[in-house]
Amino acid sequence: MANELKLQAARADKEGRSQVDADKAIMAADTKFAQDIAKRMNASALKVSSAAKAIESGKITKRADLDKAIDKATRADMEHRWLLADVTTWYPVSEEPQRHFTNAVEAYAKKDYKAAAADIHKATSYLRLEAGRAIGETKQELESSVVQLDTLAASVEKGAVKEVQSITNVFAKANHALALEHRSKAVESWLRKEYNKTGYELKAAAHGLESAAGWVGGEVKAGASATVADTRALGDKLASGATWTRDEVAKGFESLGNSINALGDKIGSTKKASPAGL
Repeated sequence: MANELKLQAARADKEGRSQVDADKAIMAADTKFAQDIAKRMNASALKVSSAAKAIESGKITKRADLDKAIDKATRADMEHRWLLADVTTWYPVSEEPQRHFTNAVEAYAKKDYKAAAADIHKATSYLRLEAGRAIGETKQELESSVVQLDTLAASVEKGAVKEVQSITNVFAKANHALALEHRSKAVESWLRKEYNKTGYELKAAAHGLESAAGWVGGEVKAGASATVADTRALGDKLASGATWTRDEVAKGFESLGNSINALGDKIGSTKKASPAGL
């Protein structure tokens, strides 16, 4: 995130200097505004970098200490930067929630409840950021999952969760919420004719579906596998600029939506993937 803030600062500074043919008064105001943004973003990047190093070195071990290191303004910059982040920023880490969920279950099995709770918190942080990119019902679903995960982490850390299924049920709902959100973003990107972004959003949605189905297991996992494979193949085509047809895309969106909805029925989710209308 610190690296992304630095890039945002550099772009803001460059945009300010590019207004050389504009009216001098307007240019002066725009340049000052851009320079202020660049200065703030760079300051935020330094705070985030320092906090990251302090966490790695063990100097920051409590949430209260982290809140002191990263103030509200810096957190706002981080969330804003994530909202504007392009696909090269968010897609590489879109699989992180599932990795942390898996680690949490492994730690729970070893009765290392503190480590399990820590991994749940890490996954929850990603969902918070994704909620910032979402709108409407998908935003509500992600925010609901964040609350459930925070509650779960607190219970796990105390050793109050007696069966692993109580954990995996919450994880399945979180992955389902991510699948809904990424499919919704894929529709938005498609309507804007941003086909490469559409591809990446579809691939992320497929991962969310696969992860959620994996926690449920059995017929649900088997039933979702074909849709996951087809969606990834379509996403690869769109992301790479390979040949595709409109009918192929329309069928892909419909199949993905149906599978997400079928999974939602199994885990008790009332939110549905809306018709893509392609």
